[in-house]
Amino acid sequence: MMNTARSLLTMAAFSAALISGAGSAKAETSDWMSGKVVFKYADKLGANGLMVTKMECKDSGERGLGVESALVRLHYQPNSQNIDWRIDGWNNLEENKKYWASRGFELASYTVFKRAKSGLRLFCTVYNEK
Repeated sequence: MMNTARSLLTMAAFSAALISGAGSAKAETSDWMSGKVVFKYADKLGANGLMVTKMECKDSGERGLGVESALVRLHYQPNSQNIDWRIDGWNNLEENKKYWASRGFELASYTVFKRAKSGLRLFCTVYNEK
C-alpha cells in the first residue's frame, strides 16, 4: 500500500513537472544582427523546431534595397503546428506579398522602417504557408 501511494505521488509530481515545462515554452527574441546573416540564423531556428513570428529591422547606415543592408532582430517561438514559414524584406510590400502569394504563402507579420539618409522605406516580413 505504501509503495502504491509513493508511486502515485511520484507520478503526480512527474506529470506536474511535464505540464509546467510545457507551459514554459514561450516567445524569444534574438539580438540585433546584420541582415547578411539573418537568413542563416532563421534557417537554424527552423531546423530546431522554431518559427519566426516577427522580424524587426532598423537602419544600419548601409545602402541597399533588401534586408541584407539592415540590422535585424527576430522574434520566435516553438513551431508546435509545424507551419512552413519564410522571412523576407523589400522596399515594396505589395510586390513582396504578390511574390510570396504565388508560392503559396500569406503575410503573417511585418515591420517597416525609413532610412535616415534616403527616406527609403524597407518592409521586413514573415510569411506563413496558406
